Amino acid sequence: MSHWHLYNPVVRQTIQSMCSPESRRVLSTFVAPRIFMGYAAIQAFASSVAPLLKHRRVFIVTDPNIKALALGVEEIFRSLNFTTRVWDKVVPEPPTSSLKPCAEAMEEFGTDLIVAVGGGSVIDTAKVAWVLYERPDVDFRLINPLKPLGLRRKALLAAIPTTSGTGSEATSAAVITDESFKPPRKFAVTHPELVPDFAVIDPRFVVGMPKKLTLGTALDALAHAVDCYLTHSSFELTDALAVKAIKIILRWLPRVLEHPDDVEARLRMHIAATLAGLAFSNGGIGLTHSLGHALGKVFGIHHGYAVGVFIPYITKFYSEVSDKYLELAEELGLDVHDRSTVLSHLIGTFTTFFKEVGAPLTLKELGISEEALKSKLDVLAGYAFEDPCTLYSPRPISIEEIKQLFLDAMYGRLGD
Repeated sequence: MSHWHLYNPVVRQTIQSMCSPESRRVLSTFVAPRIFMGYAAIQAFASSVAPLLKHRRVFIVTDPNIKALALGVEEIFRSLNFTTRVWDKVVPEPPTSSLKPCAEAMEEFGTDLIVAVGGGSVIDTAKVAWVLYERPDVDFRLINPLKPLGLRRKALLAAIPTTSGTGSEATSAAVITDESFKPPRKFAVTHPELVPDFAVIDPRFVVGMPKKLTLGTALDALAHAVDCYLTHSSFELTDALAVKAIKIILRWLPRVLEHPDDVEARLRMHIAATLAGLAFSNGGIGLTHSLGHALGKVFGIHHGYAVGVFIPYITKFYSEVSDKYLELAEELGLDVHDRSTVLSHLIGTFTTFFKEVGAPLTLKELGISEEALKSKLDVLAGYAFEDPCTLYSPRPISIEEIKQLFLDAMYGRLGD
């Protein structure tokens, strides 16, 4: 059995029961950060947070590649008489070994505001390091999302995303890589208290994103929104956010890819990523991410491409036990009167869009050979089956069915 708490069968069953439609009628909660959007967002955020801090000591977490953006944020805080420090040692897909040094630096500095400036890896690092800073007695692998952690006694957390995809600035999850597994394995640390206190959505932080990264992060956001809408744990608030995110991405992503310096289009996509993050953080995410986490880590595929490629296949898989796809099709303006054709039209909407923006629709297009996939199929299926995201699938799934989904995605098998 894994030593990560979310892989405890009792915890998994409890969470699954609490997220069922029946339990949602008894109690649903919605947790979100205070969000600042637009060109003046950082200044407004810094001014607003000042009265909440006793020591005004700001610890900025970032990575070496975007340190210049973090230094710009630092300059704004310094102009308002904050004491600051920039920690730029975040690495992609943060391994467990990288977290303690960050927490120790927070402690040494006497931090009372943590500001993550970066993509998902930066924000996730800041979240878990924050836990270690606030609660050094806690093993973050054993965090139970159903028990209080007691964060915010030392510091508040803010996130300034520099990609438009992960939605981590608005979510209760952080994805960490455990190097003790061979090959290394992605795990989610999840707790409602991990939702940042503040999110700053400034389009200027993403104008310089390369085309490949723009597409990959957008596919991540689309997977969040689509899969959240189709899960059994979604509800009215998350449905509304997910649908709006999908509509924005379908409309604005082609424009962003064609005109990468279009600030208006960048802002739209930035907002869509946050909407999708709010949706899945409160409504759940399912098999796109279970399979994507496994695929991405085993084959070194960018997270957004790894989860995005499964959108059509998972939509089809869910449709055999849930009619929620009919509602999504109607929301997207498709004709739902002939139920025999709705699914194919909905999947066709996604596949046509993928082709328009140049997104991969098969594992072969991701550069994975048939031989390589089959050699890792048992590992992939095992990782995906145990992934916490599998809990939110509206359709129970077996190891063999997971293998079949990987093979379907390999060969592009989507049925009629």
